[in-house]
Amino acid sequence: MEKSTRLKNHYIIHIAFYAFMFNLLPAAFIGTNLSGFTIYMLLLGFPALIYVASIIFALFNRFRWFYILFPVVLFIPAAFIYYNYTALVYIVLYAASSALGMLVGLIFIWIFTKKPAIPAGSSKKKVNDKK
Repeated sequence: MEKSTRLKNHYIIHIAFYAFMFNLLPAAFIGTNLSGFTIYMLLLGFPALIYVASIIFALFNRFRWFYILFPVVLFIPAAFIYYNYTALVYIVLYAASSALGMLVGLIFIWIFTKKPAIPAGSSKKKVNDKK
């Protein structure tokens, strides 16, 4: 598969994930008396899922600043449909958790792709070796 097609498909997967998370999960709990659960979902559940999805995104695509906008933009319609305008405050939390997740993903890439200082099996002689 061509690299540009693969990247586009990867973006579509993440956009679909956020659309599902922000629009279909709250719709499942509309008729229930779980208002406390909704608050926990907004404060803990969504940021945790965004954090993990951002780490995965960063592992595949490195840091992309516009990825921070995916959860923000996709939460705006859900905020007006399922909550009220005061839920827009959570946008800052979602953007921060997305940025933090991408930073952690970059750190993982940096740690696990680091080259050793001296390659194994190097033919360089040490200074103390005499032949």
